[in-house]
Amino acid sequence: MKYKIINDALSQEEFIKIKNLLLGCYFPWFYIPAVSQKSAKDGFYLNHVFFGVEPHKTNSDYFDSLKPILKILKPKALIRVKGNFYPQTKKLESHDQHADYSFPHKGAIFAINTCDGYTLLKKSIKIDSKENRLLLFDPSIPHNSTTCTNEHGRININFNYF
Repeated sequence: MKYKIINDALSQEEFIKIKNLLLGCYFPWFYIPAVSQKSAKDGFYLNHVFFGVEPHKTNSDYFDSLKPILKILKPKALIRVKGNFYPQTKKLESHDQHADYSFPHKGAIFAINTCDGYTLLKKSIKIDSKENRLLLFDPSIPHNSTTCTNEHGRININFNYF
């Protein structure tokens, strides 16, 4: 499976602005009752849709704060951009494998914080959550996320695009 990791993807100044935004007490997070699929029993998480699927449009007043990441990705078209907040659990919990969409496309996961959580690609490639790390891959390939045990939560931003 092809994937790429970019450590220290943003300048420290750009990264801190985004991190402080998402970890701030006024950033709006929304409850989602399942992680991998609507009917899954694999926990819950909080999300924030920056760019929505239905309809394809900016869905957040905070979308422009992601411009430094979008400059790296250079998308021709966005499918979806969302922040994910997986709350801390006592034991590391792995969510079900899934594909974001059934068609090949580009994807990126931008880590906001360092923790013991990770992304698992095809049940065998473990990508640790490390702040300011950008993982590039095709999210139509099965993958999954995890919770974390050593921070209040695992926070990242997920990009689906062409």
